[in-house]
Amino acid sequence: MIKFYLMFNPFSWERMDKPIKLGGRRTDRYQHMLEQLAAHAELADRAGFEGVFFSEQHGNIEGIPEVTANPVLLDLFVASRTERLKVGQLGMTLPVSNPLLVADQIAQLDQLTGGRALAGFSRGNTPRWADQYGQHIPMRATRSDKSEADERNLRALQECWQIIKLAWTQDVFSFDGEFWKFPVPGTKWPYPHTKTWGAGVDEDDNLLGVSIAPGPYQTPHPRVFAPMSGRSATVRFWAREGATIMCLTPREDLVKGMLEVYADEAHQAGRTPRRGEGIIAGGTLSIAADEATARKRADVMSEWDSLVYSVPPYNLPHPMAFNGTPAQIVDQIGRLHSELGVSEFILTDYFPAPHGSEVSLEMLQLFAEEVLPAFQGTES
Repeated sequence: MIKFYLMFNPFSWERMDKPIKLGGRRTDRYQHMLEQLAAHAELADRAGFEGVFFSEQHGNIEGIPEVTANPVLLDLFVASRTERLKVGQLGMTLPVSNPLLVADQIAQLDQLTGGRALAGFSRGNTPRWADQYGQHIPMRATRSDKSEADERNLRALQECWQIIKLAWTQDVFSFDGEFWKFPVPGTKWPYPHTKTWGAGVDEDDNLLGVSIAPGPYQTPHPRVFAPMSGRSATVRFWAREGATIMCLTPREDLVKGMLEVYADEAHQAGRTPRRGEGIIAGGTLSIAADEATARKRADVMSEWDSLVYSVPPYNLPHPMAFNGTPAQIVDQIGRLHSELGVSEFILTDYFPAPHGSEVSLEMLQLFAEEVLPAFQGTES
């Protein structure tokens, strides 16, 4: 079955043509965003979307109106307003985070949602906040340029994931790595009940192991995703670990190449992926009942992307775009599924800006009513 996900990008602005200085600091704008978020999530839940994701972006006071400082809490908010929708992150920025804390937070999210948690991890490319949050390690944002800082960031990502996996699957564990040591050497824990009802100490009260409580609801742990990286080494790492790569590039040759790399690494790790497995493809959505309105909405979306993400220091290329009437978008998605075998798609759902609350919700409603049903029951 073809599955559809949403990448929620909530903003503090109502429209692109109505900018707000320091909008992310305003309580009224944030509360309005939460109202819109609830409406989009409830619609997605009713329509049959598989799940939703949030990015991690802190301290948005520099002009970008995106407000996703705590994706795990936003996940919990969405879960509280829905019944079956899965909730996740794309992603938690591992190199600048304490991996034991990340494992703890996502495991609790999984428990609180009854197994609806998805996990997503990224490397971090935003020095405005990543450099500030990672200074204790020390760790900085990276541009995937194979520099010394980039190599260090990649090693940190890999080490953090190994720790998270241990925390999710082991009652007690220890770890001695380049960046993290668990437990901290020399830690004493003289609490008398640990020897009887707990674990991880010796007779001399030396702390020998750590863990999280509770562990994940899902066995062995929530499904793992990662955004596409400019480093093939990162893609190969996640392929070996069985994660799914989110790929928003409009270049179908690149998607095809990533699928080949993924399949090769999976085979070397002892897995046999089906055709198209390992990649969740997608991009922006500009949909309307008539072509003229759809084109206008696509122009607004392209202008918004250029304004917010195609400038320094991001310099991100335009993502894949699903533009047109419902029938045209059905054809676009169907062709990608047929030619590449991809059976999971993700749409970036921007709201309220750039179009405004009414139009953003209308587009999601139209997709839910006239596009998504065309693929329900489709064999993957």
